[in-house]
Amino acid sequence: MMTPKRTSESVSALRNDIVALARRLRQSSRADSETWTALMTLGAIDRGAGEATPTALATELGLRSSNLAQMLGELDQRGLIKRSADQGDKRKVRLSLTDAGLDLLRETRTKRDQWLLNALNACLTAQERAQLIAAGALMRRLASSSPGAAGDRIGDPP
Repeated sequence: MMTPKRTSESVSALRNDIVALARRLRQSSRADSETWTALMTLGAIDRGAGEATPTALATELGLRSSNLAQMLGELDQRGLIKRSADQGDKRKVRLSLTDAGLDLLRETRTKRDQWLLNALNACLTAQERAQLIAAGALMRRLASSSPGAAGDRIGDPP
């Protein structure tokens, strides 16, 4: 069993490793002409499957509504997103990707996937690749943990 100090050090190292990999994935998209915020916004709209709203996007992306409004305006002007009135509440706006927006998102995702595949093949053994891919399911569970879950607040008991 790990001591609390060793656990703390291990968790800190894991966090640093995850941040470093996320940073490197982000850097792999720098060759794209799109900003990271634009790509994150397009991705969030895609995940929303036609149900995304500006309020939900601001919450998910951690953006101020004014910054998000500017980004949505730019994406709309470029023909990458479309806005439509909510069928149940005409005051709400639903966001979805246009074909051009979906194409752009797929293209950038494919580039990042290719970078990751090349890095996996260059740096890891077949067994290590399998372990890392299996760990993806665990990371997905962690990422989807609900706010207020145990440990979300500093000072919560372990």
